[in-house]
Amino acid sequence: MSKPTRFFYLIPALSKKRFSYESRWTHIKRVLFGGKRQVPSGGVKIIYQHCDLLNKNGIQAFPVHLGDFVIDWFAHQSNSITTDKAISLINENDVVICPEVIPRAADIFKCRRKIAFVQNWFLTEIAMKQDKSYEDFGFYGILACSNYIKEYMSTRSRLECKVVTNGIDLNLFRPAPEKRINMRVLCFNRRNIDNFRDARKLLPDILNKSAEFIELENKYSQNQVIEFYQSSDIFAAIGYPEGFALPPIEAMACGCSVIGFTGGGAKEFMIDKETALVSPDGNVKSFAQNLEIVLTDNEIKEKIRVAGINKSKEYSLKRMEHELLAFADSF
Repeated sequence: MSKPTRFFYLIPALSKKRFSYESRWTHIKRVLFGGKRQVPSGGVKIIYQHCDLLNKNGIQAFPVHLGDFVIDWFAHQSNSITTDKAISLINENDVVICPEVIPRAADIFKCRRKIAFVQNWFLTEIAMKQDKSYEDFGFYGILACSNYIKEYMSTRSRLECKVVTNGIDLNLFRPAPEKRINMRVLCFNRRNIDNFRDARKLLPDILNKSAEFIELENKYSQNQVIEFYQSSDIFAAIGYPEGFALPPIEAMACGCSVIGFTGGGAKEFMIDKETALVSPDGNVKSFAQNLEIVLTDNEIKEKIRVAGINKSKEYSLKRMEHELLAFADSF
């Protein structure tokens, strides 16, 4: 009788290289004084959610830290294990789930089935150099966090691609109208922050003076981020490229009117003029125009707010759990 299949999710240590959105001082602080704490990452949160949901249903799943770091900025039940521990535990019937950007990280594990977990389509372009494919690295299949990625990968790999759509905890990410501050605009100070700043320069002076603009640094816990969402009137999605884009759907669930870029992956829930005001990725002029609209046209702002809240309900953890169990049952 074969042993039950277990799932080992690989999590890389954060790069010590300077990210495009980091100032020199922020980069130095992170590398020299950040300690073992890993800065917030949507992709890492999704991995832990997968492990928690699988373990909840009696299917053993392990977050495998490929380095000495700590994930403490959101609540999770699954305990991480080291690379050495994973190597000692894994047998040929188990499954390794490997982030798309580090395909070689799966080489050291002896199981037969290795799955490339694609959470950002753009990272596959970084990993697959010289016309290589995940087949060339010995992968058994592909796991995608959105249908957008599945469609994208269909032209780049012959491997079967299954989808487990990202979900959010709607008990935590929920509107709090009593906290909302009119004309407070929130964005994350990560990728493409210059697009946001350049768009502000195109706004009438009166709007720059009357609105409040928050560029949120990447250092807050999930609960703190929820407080920012709930107290904000408008959320500006500036991340691109994206495989799914958690921030705009989280912001919708918390009652923000959302504008900005989809990065590709957010197209399924950021529907232009319905649930959001959408601009082509990187189009600062269009972004500024949409920002001005939601700052001056209350009717449009409230229309997309209500529609966004309703749309966010389609992305529950329950849906994610259902799709994840179907994926696990396929092994």
